[in-house]
Amino acid sequence: MLSILITGAARGIGHELVQRAVARGDLVFATVRKPADADRFPAAQNLKVILMDVADSASVEQGFAEIDRLLQGRQLDAVINAAAISLPGALELAPISEFEQTLNTNAVGSARIARAAIPRLRGHGGRLIFVTSLWGRAAGGLLASYCASKHAIEAIADVARRETAGMNLHVVVCQPGVVMTKMLTGQAADIEALLAKMTPAQKDVYGVYYQRYAKLTSSATGSAITTAKAAENIERALFAKRPRTRYQFGIDSKLVCFLAWLLPDRWMDAVMNASLNHKPL
Repeated sequence: MLSILITGAARGIGHELVQRAVARGDLVFATVRKPADADRFPAAQNLKVILMDVADSASVEQGFAEIDRLLQGRQLDAVINAAAISLPGALELAPISEFEQTLNTNAVGSARIARAAIPRLRGHGGRLIFVTSLWGRAAGGLLASYCASKHAIEAIADVARRETAGMNLHVVVCQPGVVMTKMLTGQAADIEALLAKMTPAQKDVYGVYYQRYAKLTSSATGSAITTAKAAENIERALFAKRPRTRYQFGIDSKLVCFLAWLLPDRWMDAVMNASLNHKPL
């Protein structure tokens, strides 16, 4: 039986990971931002719901202190950081405050988790697993803040892995493709709301691009992998005797990450612009 901390447990991949770990009999610490989110989980002796906002340093420190108290001297075996937000919008139009919010939650939040997790995981083969995205290796339109945050997490993971070499812990990145979550299914509505707020001049420049993005995300639901499939792949990193540094899953993740590595910038631009561009619908 493992002891596992899972952030972003209220929904999506994090919620799926919690359910699977509880069913296995692991001791699970599931973090949520709001007390109301605790109601998303059935009562279980091996499940402890912890209030923790990864965007707030004091909240992270308090959350880990509570986990230490509940562990009663037992070691923490794994930390899976799945907490993330995505606020779409063109770089020219999106408020800087939203950019800051995304980076603070996704990237700086990952650094907060890493700082607290490393001393609790080293020495016994503990696992620190970051859930990033194909957008940690590539970049897509209307996703500047999200892509920047996921690229940053990739760098944080590389640094953490190199700084802790020889300390007997594993730092792993999991890079899913498109996953069927509310983050995906809510994107079209988010874009429609943004379109409604645009000035006529802004619509002239970006209107079609936003419409294409909404259409693209709506159609992606047909090819997205389930949260169960994503969790299954993350568990490969959790249980492998010698885990790889990175796991890619979903055909789109494997393909896009490979092309981002292989192609010159202009060629990659052409690939990305094939489906998302300013041409009339």
